[in-house]
Amino acid sequence: MTGLGGGFTFMMIFATYAVAISYGAVLVATDNLTQPACTSNCYDGGKVLTVFFGVIMGAMALGQANPSIDAIVSARAAAYTAYGTIDRPSKIDALSMDGATLSSVEGRIELVDVEFHYPSRPHIPVCKGYSLTIAAGERVALVGPSGSGKSTIVSLVERFYDPVHGVVKLDGVDVKMLSVRWLRQQIGLVGQEPCLFASSIAANIAYGKPGATIDEIHDAAKRANAFEFIQSFPQGFDTLVGDRGAQLSGGQKQRIAIARAIIKNPAILLLDEATSALDTESERIVQASLDALLTDRKRTTIIIAHRLATIRNADRIVVLSEGKVVEDGTHDHLMAIENGQYRLLVQAQSRASPRKKDMAKTTATQDGGDIAKGFFPESPTQHAAPIPVTADDDAPSTASAMPLPLGGSLRVPYGRIWSMSRPEWGYMVVGSLGSLVTGATFPLWGYLLSNCIVLFFNFRLTADEMKMEGLKWSMYFLILGLGYCVGNVAQSYGFSVVSERLTTRLRAMGFAAMLRQEVGWYDAPEHSAGALLASLSTDCALIQKMSADLLKNVLNVIVCMVIGFSIAFYHSWQMTLALLAVFPLMGFASKMRAKSFNPTKEEDKEGDVKAGAVLSEAIGAIRTVASFGMEDEIQAQFTALVGAAATETRRAGLSMGLVFGLSQAMMFFAMAFLFWFGGYLISHHIIVFGDMFSVLMSLMMSSFGLGTATQALGGMGKAKQAAANVFAIVDRVPTIQSVTNEGQTLPLVAGKIEFQHVQFAYPSRPQSLVYKDYNLVIEAGTTVALVGSSGSGKSTAIGLLERFYDPLAGRVLLDGVDIRTLNLTWLRSHISLVGQEPVLFVGTIADNIATGKPGASPAEIEAAAVMANAHDFIELFPDKYTTQVGDRGIQVHVSSSCAWT
Repeated sequence: MTGLGGGFTFMMIFATYAVAISYGAVLVATDNLTQPACTSNCYDGGKVLTVFFGVIMGAMALGQANPSIDAIVSARAAAYTAYGTIDRPSKIDALSMDGATLSSVEGRIELVDVEFHYPSRPHIPVCKGYSLTIAAGERVALVGPSGSGKSTIVSLVERFYDPVHGVVKLDGVDVKMLSVRWLRQQIGLVGQEPCLFASSIAANIAYGKPGATIDEIHDAAKRANAFEFIQSFPQGFDTLVGDRGAQLSGGQKQRIAIARAIIKNPAILLLDEATSALDTESERIVQASLDALLTDRKRTTIIIAHRLATIRNADRIVVLSEGKVVEDGTHDHLMAIENGQYRLLVQAQSRASPRKKDMAKTTATQDGGDIAKGFFPESPTQHAAPIPVTADDDAPSTASAMPLPLGGSLRVPYGRIWSMSRPEWGYMVVGSLGSLVTGATFPLWGYLLSNCIVLFFNFRLTADEMKMEGLKWSMYFLILGLGYCVGNVAQSYGFSVVSERLTTRLRAMGFAAMLRQEVGWYDAPEHSAGALLASLSTDCALIQKMSADLLKNVLNVIVCMVIGFSIAFYHSWQMTLALLAVFPLMGFASKMRAKSFNPTKEEDKEGDVKAGAVLSEAIGAIRTVASFGMEDEIQAQFTALVGAAATETRRAGLSMGLVFGLSQAMMFFAMAFLFWFGGYLISHHIIVFGDMFSVLMSLMMSSFGLGTATQALGGMGKAKQAAANVFAIVDRVPTIQSVTNEGQTLPLVAGKIEFQHVQFAYPSRPQSLVYKDYNLVIEAGTTVALVGSSGSGKSTAIGLLERFYDPLAGRVLLDGVDIRTLNLTWLRSHISLVGQEPVLFVGTIADNIATGKPGASPAEIEAAAVMANAHDFIELFPDKYTTQVGDRGIQVHVSSSCAWT
């Protein structure tokens, strides 16, 4: 369609020429070659040429605008989606200042007859007539099975959603009547999955209170038991946490998230599994800090916890099931209910491990006993909860490696790019033939025009002969326009197929190369999700300028210049040589012009990458952004980054304007010289009038085609840099090969694991040794729990065993064999990992379960779900195992994600 549109435009221009030439010939013949001759308001060749050249200049301007028209068409297509989002009125506008505010907040929360379902699953009711009142300053714990609506209440209080029916009130006022921004300022949220942003530790804490002083930040960190580990970093509070907090362990991230809530000093506190990521010692200390937070001000607190031992001393415990409140009371009251759901839940958890059996006997008594307590000062923790071994506790999720060479000077062989397009050689032939036709059009256009100019001054013809000649040249213009239209369609279609398939191939290669890199490669800022996404989306598309676009424009230039100079030499070698004398100057001006259209400043690229990273992490953590009112801050960061090159762009604009004007002036200087020299040759009877205009017009129109082609070649610099970026990833050999047939396999795996004198530091923190002389033997078939404070190296053992990293010294053995000698795919196929933060992928529940065993049958998937205690709630979904989980599993509860993982 693009080729047809451009071709049809030129065909209409040539059709206009045909009509004008034919009609101009009639006017000149009638007024000058018929009797009686015209005496007033007569048309002669001069007037007709004035009209012609006016149209020519307009056509040239229109032709030069063609690439811009393509850009406008693409921009309109993109703008349709963008403006759909921009113009969409938000049902809950967090940036609006509309709505009431309360002079003081007591903290009384009421949910009255609330009915609710998530917009993505309107057929699954979550709340079925909830009615719940939480008095000001009261501490209420919500318990119940996954999907019962605990976190939904938090979302409704925060106004992430509005109920379908019923009302949510704060101090007797419907929250819909309150300013959303003001409401969220009164609420502090600590979730199960901590969301940090790619900035310093101090900045992440300060998000809870914009403008906070460094003393306030330090105080919040101390109260969250985070100050000591922060100070242990070389940069202290200025330490960058990385993409989504990748430089920190899970426990460290959670404590910073708690510090962010503490510094906010909210009237209402929402704790959704707030200490689930912490080891026992850190959990005890952080719970004491939260206890202090609850007692230094009378706060309304809602606690969601699956570990029931942490909520015993809540003022009230509310049990939810199937969208309704089924039990409500104190711990002792609920434990006294025979076969009560809360009592059954406590007993079920007490039976989960032998260590909890004694706790179960105690909690089953009438006085409640000594179940492990947390969040409340009157009940210090007395029993250590089991510590799950996770892959995210003390290990950063990524570590630094070779950075992407943005702005590098890697040489990219053109032959390699061309060879990648070899399967589309047929389409390339079609596009090339089209380019030959479109390239030949411009000099032929000039040649036809020169003959028409001569025609209008050839008074040796009769009136009828001039009219017939005018009709003949008009027909040539129509044929030329039709040929250009057909050629442009062939050129656009053939090379578009080549370009799109090359882009698809490059994106597939790039993505595959990213997947095979070792885990440590992703820690560098250059390898953030936003940067890699930009490489796949933008860089891969730019490389096509080095293949199909390059061939198209080179063919256009070659054909245009060969035919143009052939016509020129045929009619006057003297004028042509004179033109060649000034051609280097014109060529230099054209080169400068093309360069001015091709700014390759690294600042532009870096700004786009950083802006993409900010956008990616903000959308990925949109609930945290909304809860802490970070919209303005994130928007300011994004705006600053995308506008970082504004000054450079203005300077480049001045330079581009100067160079462009100079290149255009060179053409006029050359034309002036040629007109003078042509007049000289005519006056000396060396050439005739027709020869002069044949040279002038053919080369002038050829230069028009040349200018259009060189303008299209203006992005070559960016294309070369994009190729360097993409091939740097594609060609990088990972330090730990995950996709390889190399390495041995064992005929039988017993499961004995040994760490022998292991020394290790994460690549991102080489000065901080995690292991100095680590020795551990785990016998086959035994269950071993690793415990210790955050950062002590628990998850590092898993990272080394999975070969996410290799030790600096020492060995890790499986059944007596160094795992570095084993085939990595085989090794990992014998290890199952369930991490602290469950990771689900876009797709169905069945798809996500089957990732553990590609090709698994439905029966195997269902059996695995039953073993993970997930089958029953999966069956509650209308689509059951074909239910879509959404991006990162956002459509399901965290505990559901854990079960599927």
